[in-house]
Amino acid sequence: IVNIASNLSYQGYSLLDFTEYLSSTLEYDIPIEYKINQLGSNAVKIMNIHKSKGLEFSICYFVGMANKFSFDDISGNYLVSNKYGIILPEICDGKLTDSFVKTLYVNDFYFEEVSEKIRLFYVALTRTREKMIIVASIDTDTNNDYNSLVPDYVRIKYRSFLDILNSLTPVRKYLVGTSAKVDNDYKNVRIKDIDVISNTSIKNHELKIDYSIVNDNHYSKNTKLIDSDMARKLEYGTDIHKTMEYTNNNKLFSKLPKDYLNVYHEFEFIDTINNNNYHGIIDLMVEYDTIIYIFDYKLKDISDLEYKKQLSGYANYIKKITNKEIRTFLYSIMDDELREVTNE
Repeated sequence: IVNIASNLSYQGYSLLDFTEYLSSTLEYDIPIEYKINQLGSNAVKIMNIHKSKGLEFSICYFVGMANKFSFDDISGNYLVSNKYGIILPEICDGKLTDSFVKTLYVNDFYFEEVSEKIRLFYVALTRTREKMIIVASIDTDTNNDYNSLVPDYVRIKYRSFLDILNSLTPVRKYLVGTSAKVDNDYKNVRIKDIDVISNTSIKNHELKIDYSIVNDNHYSKNTKLIDSDMARKLEYGTDIHKTMEYTNNNKLFSKLPKDYLNVYHEFEFIDTINNNNYHGIIDLMVEYDTIIYIFDYKLKDISDLEYKKQLSGYANYIKKITNKEIRTFLYSIMDDELREVTNE
């Protein structure tokens, strides 16, 4: 039950939501399923990702990263889709060929399946409490530079977990090279030939750690319940943000000095102040020798006083970690208006 509560908490459910969940299980007589680690604790457990759900281990090894995903559902000539209906092939020069509708279906299929594989990979990596060891051959020669969000056009081409790792630039600093080679002799080993070499038990040492309760907050403006029209506007604003994130060749950059050292898009951070965690995402940060410019994108309106408080939180955190002068700005995308916000 504790594991269920933790998983629901990670998904954003509140205590009230969890109470309603328990009430529903009683009302509709739904069994609460959980997993028990029935194997001996002094042992290595081998399982797939689906079997590992709900379990945690101190150290996890991950292998088979290069194994290709299975996409058998799109291999046939005749397909059925909830969105496109019955999909039939076309005849060209006496041969069956894929129709345009199948091309649309395949594109949607890849998007959904790859999204599911990314979620599955997240489940796998979050099974470990202390250390994860990924056995794979990472491609260090790739030219990608995705330090934050990997673009959709890259993600839709994932065909293995290794492709996901290769697209993540921060992974490279954790690589440990080795020249070890594995031959095929392990295939000839039989279980009955394996002897227990040692029965030495593991000694447990109690570790006491001081702790304090930390509350989670965020710097962005609080959002109330919205109607469908506002939801469409927010979705449009999100798309515009993505466009701004993937390029430096926009109107805003024409207003800035060109001698910058670094440009950071969607810079995410957590600042701890008096046992409170403040989460923030800076839309754009441009670093120079002695100064850093922080920009927050707005679709149109940049007059709300809440934005000043938000930028002040951003500036205070960046000031702490860089000790450079900080200037903050609001940028209206639709009006192409840039307004500096002072913290005085």
